[in-house]
Amino acid sequence: MDRRGFGGLVTDGQWERLLASAVPRTFAEGQMLLRQGEVGGGIHLMVRGRAKVVSVRADGSCVPLAFRTCGEMLGESALAGAGRPRSATVTALSPTSTAFLPVERFQRLLAELGLEPVLWHSALMRQDEGDRIRMRQTALPAERRLPAALLHLASVMGEPIPAPVSDGGAPATRGCLLRISLAQREIAEFAGMSRTSVHNAYTSLRERGVIRTGRQYVAILDLAALEALSGENETV
Repeated sequence: MDRRGFGGLVTDGQWERLLASAVPRTFAEGQMLLRQGEVGGGIHLMVRGRAKVVSVRADGSCVPLAFRTCGEMLGESALAGAGRPRSATVTALSPTSTAFLPVERFQRLLAELGLEPVLWHSALMRQDEGDRIRMRQTALPAERRLPAALLHLASVMGEPIPAPVSDGGAPATRGCLLRISLAQREIAEFAGMSRTSVHNAYTSLRERGVIRTGRQYVAILDLAALEALSGENETV
């Protein structure tokens, strides 16, 4: 499986060294990996599965901030110093496996493997991702926000759908499957839209044949059409 984030920046040998020094942990779908406000004593490296990162408001509602998959680092705020509380809650969206490393052990391995620059690079990637998400939520016209949000999710954890063959013998479209269960309220928060606007946008995309939705998935049937509607050129 391809690794993303921090794991995508290290070699296979370095990754295996990190995993060999870690404690394996497993989480069922819906189980919490990290809780906002708790003091973190280590970091998780995602080995398998998908996870949702949310900010929990005072009223208990959750705002999706990001989505993570294999190779990503979770809980890196613990590296900033002892006693620092977690800044977000992370929940498994599917059966998930991680490699847990106490802060001191992880920092020692970073030094031994010469990975401190990689850690900074991954932090800058995270910051850039957050900036792009906020830009989509505020700067894009409303009609482009759901297509842009779906493209982002596809780039993070989409599974390619085999393209149908056109009459000329070549694939006609590119497709992508998102195996996630997201309420319209959650996708509305992530896209910077109202629930009514998300409902109408989903309906429009289905009627155009761009997507198909189910209780546990979103199937993007035509990525090129979605890219055109979003005004972006994300690579999936």
